[in-house]
Amino acid sequence: MRINLWNSVKLVMFGVVTTMVLAACGGGGGSTTSSTPPPAATTLSGVAAAGAPIIGSVTIKDSTTPTAQTKTVPIAADGKYTVDVSDMKAPYMVRADGYVGGNEYHLYSAGTSADVGGTINVTPLTDLIVANIAGSIAKTYFDNGSFTGLTAAQLTAQAEALKAKLLPVLQAVGVSDSIDLLRASFSTDHTGLDAALDVLRVSTDSTTGVATITNIITQQQLTSNITTGAYTGALTDTTGVATGVTDIQAISDGFKKFSSLFATSLPSDTNTTLLSLFDSATFRSEGQNLAAFLSELTTEQTLIGISFTNISIQSMDAANGTAVVAFDVIQNGKVINDGPKPFHMIKKADGKWYMQGDQYIANVEVEPRAEYRITNTNPAAIQTGLNLNIEDRGGKGITSAVVTGAGLPSGGVTLINNIAYEHFEIQGQNGGNLYSLTDTAIGAIADTGESYTVKLYIGSTLAATYTEKLKKRPYLNTELTAANFPAISAPTVDQLRAFSGGNTTVSWALPTGLSNDWLSAQIADSTGNSAKFEAGLLPTDTSKSFALTPVTSTGQTFTITQGWIWLGAFDSYGRLLATNINVF
Repeated sequence: MRINLWNSVKLVMFGVVTTMVLAACGGGGGSTTSSTPPPAATTLSGVAAAGAPIIGSVTIKDSTTPTAQTKTVPIAADGKYTVDVSDMKAPYMVRADGYVGGNEYHLYSAGTSADVGGTINVTPLTDLIVANIAGSIAKTYFDNGSFTGLTAAQLTAQAEALKAKLLPVLQAVGVSDSIDLLRASFSTDHTGLDAALDVLRVSTDSTTGVATITNIITQQQLTSNITTGAYTGALTDTTGVATGVTDIQAISDGFKKFSSLFATSLPSDTNTTLLSLFDSATFRSEGQNLAAFLSELTTEQTLIGISFTNISIQSMDAANGTAVVAFDVIQNGKVINDGPKPFHMIKKADGKWYMQGDQYIANVEVEPRAEYRITNTNPAAIQTGLNLNIEDRGGKGITSAVVTGAGLPSGGVTLINNIAYEHFEIQGQNGGNLYSLTDTAIGAIADTGESYTVKLYIGSTLAATYTEKLKKRPYLNTELTAANFPAISAPTVDQLRAFSGGNTTVSWALPTGLSNDWLSAQIADSTGNSAKFEAGLLPTDTSKSFALTPVTSTGQTFTITQGWIWLGAFDSYGRLLATNINVF
């Protein structure tokens, strides 16, 4: 019985195998077998990166005439994007818009019908490839739609020409000689092609039509005349490049470790892992030493969950073991757009990299700001302009500062150190550090990337000079109404005016697109005595309860004659919009 059963099994198995073989051979004997073809590819995918993933979006523009179609999708945290182009006409232009380390990028790439279902990356290198095909900056090629005749052969030829010039550097970071700079899949992990993007910087002068590629390790450069597509020079010096890539990876790992300490709670300022990341002897951030910096950092509840990511190298001196990096700050799932800030690193004798902070002797900020000001004596008014924030947090004895740049008077704006106010105040202005601008003055400011020079003085001696860069120009007066600002529902002006101290609650609602930033409440008398409450806000906060009594920090009581509430929120560019209630 067992034998018969086994024979039956063998017959069934043989029948199955025979059927499979016949099917594979076409069956013979006139029998036919149909198969379903795989679905046609419908997407373009790739990575958008510039030394780190771009935080932003990718836009595809097709060749439909007379009106091209466009589609925009977000870029994932790892730099990847995917766009469905099934209803779009090839060839395609691709644009990545966003930020890396606080620096703004608009980079271009391109693909043809042959690339559908494959990879099209968007990097500074692909931007140059497209520019050399176009004979103009890539933006012009994208905007005017003259790419309808673009071919795969053109893309391949320019990608190969650029690779030939970069090959020594590519080889030094472990990239294969056969790499396709446009179409190769890669991860944003500081290896392979991503490591090459860490080391190479591309800048294009739109006036001269010359693009310059710099090896940030060796400082060797080559140029491309994008009008002719001709290169001058080559990046042949790879001294220290491999070591530099390892250093970049080590620096990135240090920031990952730093972020992990804040993932679910605040570490102690004596945490040994935290302290091991810093060079205490040389550290300085906004004028603070390491102890003061960590004391503040490890007690601010809104920093729980904060991460420092997308580390990009701005410069590196391998011989002296120093580097300047930029990074993106992610807080409560959102990018904090404070603009690019230098952050210094040092490699010590033990071969490890340590954080040194921004090395500023004071807190220096030039930021777009608008305020909706409500008082009990005047109609509500809107002011927009630049907030010039200077704080001598390190006690260096800085007495004044001068800020110069677009939209400001030719001699700049002078700020003086008001010790009682804590921040520097604009000279000749009745308090505060918001420099109000007309729409004409704002029109003189570049839409993005405008730079301002800040000079700090101790007496008449110049103590330091810094450059601050805006991510976005200030709002025009004509762009703003009361609806653009946080709406404080409690207390009302009358309630604030009647406040005599004790427990209180501030409640508010934000317009769509704004994120909570900061709440400040203050009471004072006419002689300068005051008490204040300040707090950073969580994204979900819609109210804050606290006690505010008319007692100074030294224990002196006073009679309240003035009160302020200031509530700030920021937009996607990091521009601050605040509601300021001030009663007398």
